[in-house]
Parts: sequence; C-alpha cells; structure tokens
Amino acid sequence: MKAIQKTGNFVIQNLEAFVWLAVIIYFAATPVPSGEHFTICPLSLAGFQHCPGCGLGRSIILLLHGQIAESYRMHHLGLFALTLFVLRIGIVFRNHFRFNKQLRLAQPI
Repeated sequence: MKAIQKTGNFVIQNLEAFVWLAVIIYFAATPVPSGEHFTICPLSLAGFQHCPGCGLGRSIILLLHGQIAESYRMHHLGLFALTLFVLRIGIVFRNHFRFNKQLRLAQPI
C-alpha cells in the first residue's frame, strides 16, 4: 500500500512531465497526416488564411515518424517544439529529484 501511495505522489508531483510525455507518445502513435484534417484552431475556424501555430502538431507527428524534410515543410518550428517538450520533461524530473535530495539532507539525524 505504501508503494502505491509513493508512486501516486510521484505522478502527482511530476504531472506536467507526464502530460508532456503523454503528448509525445500520442503523437508517436498517431498515423502520419495526409490530405484534409480536422482542426480546432480558432483562427482557422474564423476564416483567417494563416495561423502561426497551424501545422505544428502535424509537423511533430511527421518528425516522430522519421519524416524530417516533410516535418520541416509542414512547420519550421516542429523540431524546436519537440526539443522544448523533451527538455521540459527533463527539467521537471531533475527539479523533483533535486528538491527531494535537499529535503533528505535538511532532515535532522
């Protein structure tokens, strides 16, 4: 029971990292986009021709499927965004372990 509680606390304390990790896994499992697609972009739905973020998700999907040139053509910042996701996951976990180490060192013996 204590192990389950400890695991639950770990997940809750690092929820942001697990959300980003879930996004990357979802994108990796998503089939490569082709042709028309469903969008929830408010600018696109409002009739604007260009949205600065449109195509970023599809670009990351293409990148995770190894189609680097197509990913770059879809959106130039796809690799940058994926790099930020991975770095953020690392930062969240690093901060968690550093904080717990500081707590252990600060406890009286």
